[in-house]
Amino acid sequence: MKRLSLILCCAVAGLAQAQPAQLGRLFSSPEERAQLDAARSGMPPANTTLAAPVPPPPPPGPPMELNGLVQRSSGRSTVWLNRTPQQEPYNQLTNGGQLTLRLSNGQVVVLKPGQQYDPASHTVMEARP
Repeated sequence: MKRLSLILCCAVAGLAQAQPAQLGRLFSSPEERAQLDAARSGMPPANTTLAAPVPPPPPPGPPMELNGLVQRSSGRSTVWLNRTPQQEPYNQLTNGGQLTLRLSNGQVVVLKPGQQYDPASHTVMEARP
């Protein structure tokens, strides 16, 4: 039994020495290595055809029309935008009966009743009847 264990240990040790670990090449070409170094340093890649295309901006939304507003003596208000009543707390009315709108892109638009804002042209105009 001892003899068999000794032979087995020698055989395993001999196999381990006979086949050294070969890692091979980590990168297949110097060009790939240069690309990795450039990416690590933050430089743009030399080959820009592989870059993902930039998606186009979303199309502008439909025009917003201020159809009317009511401000009660209690201070509460109702605003009709695009023929849909909007309740507080989003109504920001000025003393002159104008509505201040903050759009999703951060832009501020002031509308009077009967006016329309067109996001495509960024203009305020009188609404058509």
